[in-house]
Amino acid sequence: RTAAKLQSAAYDGAQHDATCKVWHDVFSPSGTLLTKGLGGQHPHHRGLFVGWNKIRVGEVTRDVWHCTAGVSQRWQQQLSPASHDLGAEWQVQAIDWCDAAGQPFVHERRGLRVEAVDDTAFVLHMDVLLRAAHERVLLRGDPQHAGIQFRALQQFAEPGATPVRYVRPASAKAQDNDVWTGCEWIAAVLPLATGAVTVLRVEHADNPTATWSTRAYGRFGATYDLDLDADRAKRLRVDWVIADGERDATWCEQLAKALRL
Repeated sequence: RTAAKLQSAAYDGAQHDATCKVWHDVFSPSGTLLTKGLGGQHPHHRGLFVGWNKIRVGEVTRDVWHCTAGVSQRWQQQLSPASHDLGAEWQVQAIDWCDAAGQPFVHERRGLRVEAVDDTAFVLHMDVLLRAAHERVLLRGDPQHAGIQFRALQQFAEPGATPVRYVRPASAKAQDNDVWTGCEWIAAVLPLATGAVTVLRVEHADNPTATWSTRAYGRFGATYDLDLDADRAKRLRVDWVIADGERDATWCEQLAKALRL
């Protein structure tokens, strides 16, 4: 079964909007596509993606969330198992975050691995390494426009659509503008016509403290403030559990606890 599919194309300045981001389509255990690609409401939201909107490089601010001012994420190559510190079962991509001249300012290594939970659910393990290409880089952004995020199908943003529902731990603290803190996990329940699908995101215990954002049209995830240097990469590990059916807080809590061990 296909769990996630890399979506990238060689960068083309004449088709900047279509080629400026690297993302992954995500599928349910039964094979249903769950994520939005190009177009639709907020076209910069695409599948499972990584980006920050307020990146400081020296005296310059750059934005790889919206990829404005010619900034882009450019897929470079799929790495062999021998070239990284993950196992052979991982698919690992080298991605550069580039300025308008095509010069990289951040090197990203993005790994994905699929593990079955049972016949109705699987875990998509995600391992991201970020390193400054040259001078120090400060990754900043508001929770609605930064971090590692998931965007569900465009149909949930259409007028009159049934909203995506979220399940949160008892520790969750609501802030303004759909922002949440105090969470080790949050799950989105996608109300598909063929039956609900639950997408549970779990933070690894070694990640920095996460600030979360959720929207009723199905964009959700978390961000962190990170300072990147050229001589040492920062690592982020996130688990996405994709499960057929509507799962409750008890199921999410038990699975999240096991994944965080």
